[in-house]
Amino acid sequence: MGLFDEVLGGLEAQAGQHAALYEEVASLVTQSGGVNGLIQQFEQQGLGQLVSGWVGGASNTPISPDQLVQAIGQDKITSIASKVGMSESQVTDGISKLLPLMVGHLTPNGTAPTTGGGQLETEALGLLKSKLFGS
Repeated sequence: MGLFDEVLGGLEAQAGQHAALYEEVASLVTQSGGVNGLIQQFEQQGLGQLVSGWVGGASNTPISPDQLVQAIGQDKITSIASKVGMSESQVTDGISKLLPLMVGHLTPNGTAPTTGGGQLETEALGLLKSKLFGS
C-alpha cells in the first residue's frame, strides 16, 4: 500500500483519479492565494481554529464534509467532482484528508511562506506529490 493510499484511507477511485484529485486540491490551495489565502478564507468562514491546527503539521484532523462545503463552497466540490470523475462525497472525503496534509507540508516551521510569490508553495506541493506517488 502506497503512502497516498494510506493517507486517503481506502478512498475508492479508478486509476488516475487519485492523482487528478491531488492536482485539484493543490490548485485549490494556489488559487486561494497560497496557504495564507487559504487560512484567511477558512478564518472568514469561522474555521480558523481548525486550519490553524494543521499549520506546522501539528494536527492532520480531517475537516468534516459540512465544514468543507462551508469553507470552499458546494460549487467548488461539484466542479472538482466533475473534473476528476468521482462522486461529490468521494471528493469531499479526499479533500478532507488531503488538505490538512498539504497545509502541514507547506508550513513545516509553523508559519506559512511569505516570499516566493507562490513558487515556493508550488515546489513544495510538487515534492509532496512525489512522496505520495513515488515519482
